[in-house]
Amino acid sequence: GGEPYAGQLAVGALVINRVLSGVFPDTVVGVVYQNNQFSPVASGRLALALAEDRATAACYKAADEAMAGQNNVGSCVFFRTPIEGLNGIRIGNHVFY
Repeated sequence: GGEPYAGQLAVGALVINRVLSGVFPDTVVGVVYQNNQFSPVASGRLALALAEDRATAACYKAADEAMAGQNNVGSCVFFRTPIEGLNGIRIGNHVFY
């Protein structure tokens, strides 16, 4: 979406963290498409963006770097828009925790 590159990388790293966690599905596809985990998947926005070939070079770069082990969120496995009292790593419009 409209997040900075660091946010794109952060989501990619979070997905990899989930794959490696033993608590979530053990594949990237399984994590991304797990029921009710990522709003762009649930709303159909991801499918539309892929169908219309709207993924940018930055999106692919962030995915490639996350798959290669780049990580700017430590061991975080969740993220959301900020709410009072939620501590974590703030990147763009989200908090990773």
